[in-house]
Amino acid sequence: MEIIGLFGGTFNPIHNGHIALAQSVVDALHCSQIRFIPAAIPPHKAIPAVTAQHRANMVQLAIADHPGFILDTCELDRQGASYTIETLHLLRHRLPDLSLCLIMGQDSYQKLPSWHRWQELLDYSHLLIVHRAAAEATLQLHAPHADKLVDIAQAASQFAAQTHGLVSYLPLTPPDVSSTHIRAALGQGDTVIEAMPEKVLYYIKENHLYQS
Repeated sequence: MEIIGLFGGTFNPIHNGHIALAQSVVDALHCSQIRFIPAAIPPHKAIPAVTAQHRANMVQLAIADHPGFILDTCELDRQGASYTIETLHLLRHRLPDLSLCLIMGQDSYQKLPSWHRWQELLDYSHLLIVHRAAAEATLQLHAPHADKLVDIAQAASQFAAQTHGLVSYLPLTPPDVSSTHIRAALGQGDTVIEAMPEKVLYYIKENHLYQS
């Protein structure tokens, strides 16, 4: 069974760290696709000053040269807050026979009980928690779904064997880059060439985004 990775976020803006993380998930789970899903109205953050359409356009530019990376605008196409559970419900309806895997950072996972209908996430997808290696013991100790835990060494085969319901951890050393730092640097006139795809940087300059 194919595994589809679901990578949501504001992508404000998308950067090389996002691309590297998605590729690491592909390598670990042998996903046939990674769907980048920009949030229109993020429930746990302030609404970005840059429009959802601009953020989606930047995602499309960033992933254009990566086969298997796809822009999914389902959260931009509906009204209201971009609740993950509603996105999963929609995608499960569209992809009933595929294994869906929601990619989540450790910071989001630790706040999971504050999410809208978080108890239902595993009814529609697997969870892959991406984290720093040193944090794994703490994550497992506080895991809301400890009984569903699968070791990352066996995750690809077990995720492919069923459409949803499992949790695994993927330890990574993320690049030293963040959207927050990029926005600050761009606001000060820095180019941040090494932090993001060249096409995205050109788009930002062309559309005068993130300027003070």
